Amino acid sequence: MRRIALFLAVIALAACNDATSPNGSVAGTYTLRTVNGFNLPYTFSDGSVLISDQVVINSDGSYFDQARFSNAPDINEQGFWSINNNLITFNDENDGINYTGSLSGTILTETFGSGGGSVTEVFERE
Repeated sequence: MRRIALFLAVIALAACNDATSPNGSVAGTYTLRTVNGFNLPYTFSDGSVLISDQVVINSDGSYFDQARFSNAPDINEQGFWSINNNLITFNDENDGINYTGSLSGTILTETFGSGGGSVTEVFERE
């Protein structure tokens, strides 16, 4: 039941985006609030414990993401983002992967594959 509710929330967020370009209202600093509907700290299937994550989305189309773990090295990611049809695509230059997100007001929702499954992270703009 939780997965259905989460799926519906992601679909609803994807439909409500007021940004239209890298110069739109997407730019800002976002702090992670939940992973797959759970508050931090969050333990992934490999045992790593995420304690914080912050994404800075710049108006020039670049972004920087720093994830901090209690039992593993921090992960720093940078790349570029674009928006099309209310869907934000993040192009991770460090790992060469793409993932998507959507913005509704001050809430950024990102979804990406991990270990054969899917992870949904919900951030809030500061």
